Amino acid sequence: MENVKECQSCAMQMKEAKDFGTEKDGNASVDYCCHCYKDGDFTWKPTFDEFVESNIEFWEKEGNETDDELRARVKGELSNLKRWKTA
Repeated sequence: MENVKECQSCAMQMKEAKDFGTEKDGNASVDYCCHCYKDGDFTWKPTFDEFVESNIEFWEKEGNETDDELRARVKGELSNLKRWKTA
């Protein structure tokens, strides 16, 4: 089975080297994807709610899920990721 990691910012599956973000030294980030992280920093620094709204279009609705149900699911899943967890 292939080794697939999940971006700890947006939940994108990272399967290939090109999917991973980069650290300051040019090495691949172990936690973040190429869309969220570059040169050791986040490419965008929104609030959590801004991030959720900007990413909703990338999430597929499940069954007859309403927009509000989708938004709640996205918030729930993203809030468990390293970038968005609150202590």
